[in-house]
Amino acid sequence: MGISGDMTVAALSHLLGLDTSQLQRKIDSWGLPIEARLREEKRGEISGLYLHLDIKDRLPEVFSQDIREIIESLKEDKEIKEAALQAFENLFKAEAEAHGVHWKRVHLHEAGAWDAIFDLLATAWLLREISPEEVLHSPVNLGEGSVETSHGRLPVPAPAVVALLRGREVFSSGPRAELTTPTGAAILKTFAKPGRLPPGKLVGEGRGLGTLKFPGYPNFLRVLGLEEGPQRGWVYEIEAQVDDTTGEILGNLWEVLEGKALDMVMLPIYMKKGRPGTLIKILARPGQIEEVMGLLFRETTTIGLRYSVKERYELEREVQEMEIEGERVQVKIAKMGGEVVNVSPEFSSCKNLAQRLKISVKEACRRILAQWREK
Repeated sequence: MGISGDMTVAALSHLLGLDTSQLQRKIDSWGLPIEARLREEKRGEISGLYLHLDIKDRLPEVFSQDIREIIESLKEDKEIKEAALQAFENLFKAEAEAHGVHWKRVHLHEAGAWDAIFDLLATAWLLREISPEEVLHSPVNLGEGSVETSHGRLPVPAPAVVALLRGREVFSSGPRAELTTPTGAAILKTFAKPGRLPPGKLVGEGRGLGTLKFPGYPNFLRVLGLEEGPQRGWVYEIEAQVDDTTGEILGNLWEVLEGKALDMVMLPIYMKKGRPGTLIKILARPGQIEEVMGLLFRETTTIGLRYSVKERYELEREVQEMEIEGERVQVKIAKMGGEVVNVSPEFSSCKNLAQRLKISVKEACRRILAQWREK
């Protein structure tokens, strides 16, 4: 229904098939004063894993530097600790915005305890174990009503949740309760992008149960694992037609979308009343579509667009490096069933080699291909 730190850890553990002993061994390796239990329970008619934490040593109010010192002292890979620290920084900055102070002066109560340190650290570790290409989340159910905190009774969503999820799709449905906590919102902001469920092969599901029980509303977080084949995948094709956008603006769109979309083409067309116009077609991955659509609306005069899911078949690709005439160059190799079917020198490599040797770009490309074939 919503998301919290413990629900996330339980859902990811369920997806991976972890049990209590495996999770506890990891906690012990970190040296955290926590005893964890993963239990199979039900919320309504839905079964899943419920995570119970027994905190043996409560922390007082802690500041960002205290959190940093605790996490950096743990025996864990640097990338996991950095991800957890980034999540905490996002959380501190959200709390700072809510209280009108600098984030390094914020002290956390609920989110500053050992359980929140565990939630964010465990989430970073579990996601590294799963190693997804990307993590997407659907619109977030915030809940409604009010919640009791150390700052007194606050409206739902809490101000920190609002700051963390600004710009993302949210809604409120179900019981009058806090369904998305600040820690859960920090996890979404740090580790996930908003996006629709892409087509793919469903290979796993994890269900993490919340503590609260609501009649008629199963309180659980679901994580789905989807797998794309090594060569077959899906992309979104986004289209917009404009007849009142200048050539300068359209040219700038190429630069704006650089690195944010897979490909883009612009085609001259005739629109109603015989007006010349431009058809913009963009290919984007599921995790890119929201940003790409927003850029189209902001950077052009279109007031509407269309998108659809397209199946895509790609050849296996790799980039090889070699040296020619003292210049490092790259060659793109495309294979089908292990057989090389296409070889193309990287254009920037051709251009650099041409400038170095004072030859044409065409000749530079020819020399790179000739040397690659002699290998």
